[in-house]
Amino acid sequence: MFLAQLVRPAVIRRAFYSTQPEALAGLSTGEKHIYQKLSEALSPHKLHVTDVSGGCGSMYAIDIATTKFQGVSIVKQHRMVNEILKEEIKGMHGLQLKTTAK
Repeated sequence: MFLAQLVRPAVIRRAFYSTQPEALAGLSTGEKHIYQKLSEALSPHKLHVTDVSGGCGSMYAIDIATTKFQGVSIVKQHRMVNEILKEEIKGMHGLQLKTTAK
């Protein structure tokens, strides 16, 4: 059997920022929670939340763009997100962040 047949790709779900309720359809509870918390705090014009742990909720990838990051260094942008998600981060093994004002 070939290696490609043995390895199953991870299921990837993403939340794209939208004012429509359908934006959260099909997401895990953890993805929805993070998506809603960041949406309320930062009013982003782009937001992607993905559970990259294979579905167990121990690691997330977040891509967020908001005007609230305008003129703020990348380190401070990440600190802002970390502060918003500080309770959730306590239960995670890792967090991948991509932040921008554009």
